[in-house]
Amino acid sequence: MTETIGPREAPHGVAVEHVPFDHREAAALRQAAVVELGERYGNDEDANEHIDPATIAATVLIRVAGVAAAGGSVRDVSGTDDGVGGVHPPATGEVKRVFVVPAFRRRGLSTRIMEQLEHGARRAGLARLVLETGTEQPEAIALYEKLGYARIASYGKWAGHDDQLCYGKTL
Repeated sequence: MTETIGPREAPHGVAVEHVPFDHREAAALRQAAVVELGERYGNDEDANEHIDPATIAATVLIRVAGVAAAGGSVRDVSGTDDGVGGVHPPATGEVKRVFVVPAFRRRGLSTRIMEQLEHGARRAGLARLVLETGTEQPEAIALYEKLGYARIASYGKWAGHDDQLCYGKTL
């Protein structure tokens, strides 16, 4: 079901929608994010990551003048393997594939995505969000730090890699 958030629609033709994870345009934005990650890091290993749609707590799609311009998701990782010998604590979500189409960058859309993902995570009963990013994504690092995310211990399949950074935030 698509839910349009009223006040976010106007005045500049921007619509923020909560959509299913398998929404066609949301999936296309995730694929574009994977392509860009491959270009930045010189590999395509992220293309093989399987995200179980049943774990998704929220997926956000932003349209500008009717065009899918940005998106992202949060998945519930509570109790799952953290990749470093432990499990994620209860009520923990992971931010995945926040992406803004290059032509729409520098308009504040990533901040809007994150605000809506946090809202969706709270609505799903999550109390903390974690995420992975990398040193080749300075704009993402700046965004997360601006929004109050703090560095945490590495987790996941990239744990221990010099170019991996992890962040967390209590909601």
